[in-house]
Amino acid sequence: MAKQISELNWKKRLLVISYKNEDEKIFNESKKFILDNKCQIEDRNLEILFFKNFKNKYFSTPDFIENKYGVWLIGYDGNIKDYTENDKIYLGLFDLIDSMPMRKNEMINNKC
Repeated sequence: MAKQISELNWKKRLLVISYKNEDEKIFNESKKFILDNKCQIEDRNLEILFFKNFKNKYFSTPDFIENKYGVWLIGYDGNIKDYTENDKIYLGLFDLIDSMPMRKNEMINNKC
């Protein structure tokens, strides 16, 4: 049975990526971003979930996707902090996370 992403509330920040095909720019740019930023992603306690055609084999599709493609940043509290229909979210993603109140305490132990 698929889990709800809300099970990760207060445990992980989430990056939810909804895409149609593996040859799409948003999918490829997301994969590149992950490969290029492994340490920063881990340091920010960021879990990345891909939904191809609104499906993920481990998690139920969240309501906010509502047949939309794009990238959502979800905070510890389960609220949407940012959304974009393209890969532009990656330009300021770490700055946005670093400006969050809970992140301020985490930054004392930066690993990267």
